[in-house]
Amino acid sequence: MRAILILLLLKMSFSYAQQAYEIDTSYPVHKLDGQLQVIPDENKEFTPEDILNKHFEKQLKGDELPRMLEIGTLYWGKTRILTKEELTGWTLHLEDKMIGPPAWTKSNGKVDVYFYANGKLLFHRKAGVEYPRKNRDIKNNWVLNRVSLEGLPQHTPIDIVMKVQGNIFGYPAYFNLSARSPEQGFYHEFNQFHSSFNIFMFGVTFIIFLYHFLLFLYLRQKVFFWFSVWLFFCALTQAMSMGLSLDWFPEYRYPIWMLASNGIFYSFWFFGRVFVNSKKKFQQLDRLMLGLALTVLVEVICVILYIILAKPQLYFTGIQFHYIFLLVYTVFSLALSVILALKKDSFARYFGIGTLIANIFLIIGLLWTLSLIVPPFRIDPYVTGIFLQIIIYSFGISYRQQRLSKISQQEKLKNQQIQAEMTRIKDLDELKTRFFTNISHEFRTPLTLIQGPIKQAKLAATGTGENIRIPEEGFKIVERNTQRLQNLIDELLELSKIESGNMKLLLSRGNLISFLKPLVLSFESMAEGHGTTFSATFSEESTTDYFDKSKLEKIVSNLISNALKYTRDEVHVSVKLEKEELTFEVRDNGPGLSEKEQELIFDRFYRVEGSEKKGSGIGLALCKELVELHNGIISVTSRSGQGTTFRVQIPVSLEKLPQQLQLVQPSEKEDPAIPFSTNIPSEEEHLKTPNTNPQTKILVVEDNADLRNFIIGILKPHFTTYSAENGQLGEKMAIELIPDIIISDVMMPEKSGYELCEATKTNIKTSHIPVILLTARADHHSKMQGFTQGADVYLTKPFDPEELLLRIKNLLSSRDQLWSKITSNQNILIDELDLASMDDEFFGQVTQTISKHLDDETFSVEILAEANGFSRSQLFRKMKSLFNKTPNQLISEMRLNKAHELLKNNACTVSEAAYAVGYSNLSYFTKTFKERFGVAPSKVNESSE
Repeated sequence: MRAILILLLLKMSFSYAQQAYEIDTSYPVHKLDGQLQVIPDENKEFTPEDILNKHFEKQLKGDELPRMLEIGTLYWGKTRILTKEELTGWTLHLEDKMIGPPAWTKSNGKVDVYFYANGKLLFHRKAGVEYPRKNRDIKNNWVLNRVSLEGLPQHTPIDIVMKVQGNIFGYPAYFNLSARSPEQGFYHEFNQFHSSFNIFMFGVTFIIFLYHFLLFLYLRQKVFFWFSVWLFFCALTQAMSMGLSLDWFPEYRYPIWMLASNGIFYSFWFFGRVFVNSKKKFQQLDRLMLGLALTVLVEVICVILYIILAKPQLYFTGIQFHYIFLLVYTVFSLALSVILALKKDSFARYFGIGTLIANIFLIIGLLWTLSLIVPPFRIDPYVTGIFLQIIIYSFGISYRQQRLSKISQQEKLKNQQIQAEMTRIKDLDELKTRFFTNISHEFRTPLTLIQGPIKQAKLAATGTGENIRIPEEGFKIVERNTQRLQNLIDELLELSKIESGNMKLLLSRGNLISFLKPLVLSFESMAEGHGTTFSATFSEESTTDYFDKSKLEKIVSNLISNALKYTRDEVHVSVKLEKEELTFEVRDNGPGLSEKEQELIFDRFYRVEGSEKKGSGIGLALCKELVELHNGIISVTSRSGQGTTFRVQIPVSLEKLPQQLQLVQPSEKEDPAIPFSTNIPSEEEHLKTPNTNPQTKILVVEDNADLRNFIIGILKPHFTTYSAENGQLGEKMAIELIPDIIISDVMMPEKSGYELCEATKTNIKTSHIPVILLTARADHHSKMQGFTQGADVYLTKPFDPEELLLRIKNLLSSRDQLWSKITSNQNILIDELDLASMDDEFFGQVTQTISKHLDDETFSVEILAEANGFSRSQLFRKMKSLFNKTPNQLISEMRLNKAHELLKNNACTVSEAAYAVGYSNLSYFTKTFKERFGVAPSKVNESSE
């Protein structure tokens, strides 16, 4: 029974195998799947003869195949056809049913078709993208897997054996077998195997690429180069999506595709860096952009090498980890896009928004590739994202060029303005030169009048042996011209203070007329001395006026003295107070001013030429600044030869005065210009000589040689002095010498007194040294700046020599008082001392180093100095100055204090305590211990009881 069944099956199989599909040429298309047998060849072990002659249990019918065959598996197909007519122009097709995806997913990799008649091989014809063009039976249109049916014998059954392999991109093999006449040679619509949108994209991209590449060749700008590189990769990707170039290098088409399609990602960031100019504007962000581009490039190269060398089986264009990497890259790219979009820079914001749009489509594409989503409207998210980027950045390039052109024009205008400013500065320098020439005369006159009486007095006393005595008249001349110099300096400082915005009104309420009347009338004696008639009129008095006494006095004095300087016969002053406004006029019948001189009279560096009486040219400038500080107006009217009138209008009510002011109560006294310590000594105490100590070292840092020698002359009888001519040299000497006090000027070359003070106070070797700053800058801000830098004393010039000596004495005595705790206490506790942070750190380091070496009898000062970064002499001077102890004394005291603690707590015997603190000689230990504590070591417990 079993044998009969086997025979029946063999007969049925044989009869099936003998069936042939007859191709009737009157019908243009014949589907052959119903006659097709498909045999999987997982081990790639079969031959065409095996497929032709053997029976395989594991075989599939062509019209029952799954939608997709197994990836990486080789398949054999077998069918039989019969034709009674010549099949001229007819072709055998393996139809690809995947119409939508790009061209690189198309075509079987390799298709071998064998034609047999009566068991004899007639033809071996090839198709498939991975066969070189010259080996394919039909060379054009590689996407179609087809071979010719011409040349087949008629009326003879033809066995067709096909070996089919999927392509290198990881797409499976397919059959879908059909025979087609020349009239129906295509199974798809025209260009349906690649999207017409891709054709459009390729054309647009290539034209834009060509345009910008030509711009690069012409302009040689990096932004056009990198944009062209990115567009080139875009165009190449679009070309491959259409099927161009993929069959030129069949063995390397996957690496080429990988490099080109992913080149869009890394070349994009190189373009972005140049577009934004991030290397100059956002250096940290630029490093992130560069790192992201290089990371993608390295990953792509690694994937290509892996594919070439390891030859793994791909699945749908790639290995899975590559798309996961791209997804991670997209997240970082998205974050960078957001950061760029939030920047205030217009280029960064433009590029960031464009990148943000592209990354959104890239994420959609990656999720689509990973089969996690289906894109809306069946669009290709990759192509759409690239298309939008090309549009955005093409406009962006134009926008960028327009902006840069505008910036270039602005820079040209700015350069023109700079040239104009340079011309103005040149003119200003000429004015300043004239100003300094004038002011030098202002200084020379009083200096000459000061120097003259002194020289006369010295000459009169020469050879007589008597002390030099200046006559009363000469003394008055010296005193008067000293005040003149002081006033001139004050005017300069006032102008500087107004310019810096640090001056405000100090208003008091009172009778303005009664304040101005004696001030104006005080110039009568000066007018009499010049032989000038002086008159003044005043309005009625009022007690409800607000005014700044000091500044109003400067305005009035300047205007009246200036009029008396230039007038010939008469000066009249008018003071009116009405409608909450002071009107002050000074009229003279002097030579007058021309129109040009009236325009320049209030300029700071201007002085009317032609007068024998030289002026500095700052008095009227100061008046103008002070009047405007009151929200007032100053004006001048004059004619040459007919005199000049200056008119000042200043409000005296709070509503019209500036908001930035300070009210001074009538009972409140003004602070002196140079505040002194509240502990001002009596005259008798003030003249006492401070404690002299030649071992005390004082460093004087002053760039003016005369003043430096003057200060050294004051100090030399009492201290050892050293000098430096600038702050930089002073800092170096301070580190080398470790002086007890530093006296420094503020305004110096190389390094200022403020910088010197900060440098010494922040250096652990010099942080303990008191610093006295000497300067002519007496304003509050300058003092605060000095104290902020760590200055201990701030003295303004001119200073009293006796005060300087007393300040030095106080600094030295305060140091001795501060550290008396160390000599009076048995234990040194750092928390009990009022130390600066640097000295606190130094004290901690020294005591910690000594504590670590208490039991080391070889421990020395040299070891202590080296451990703390000092030379032996530097350590000695710092500790002596700071602790009033030598290093040896401090080491000895700490050892003895530790021994005392051990004995007091009964922690060890006397000999053990001695050895524990570095004493090998027990008798010497006992002697020094008793000198320190007044009791022998063995009696410590008895004494405490």
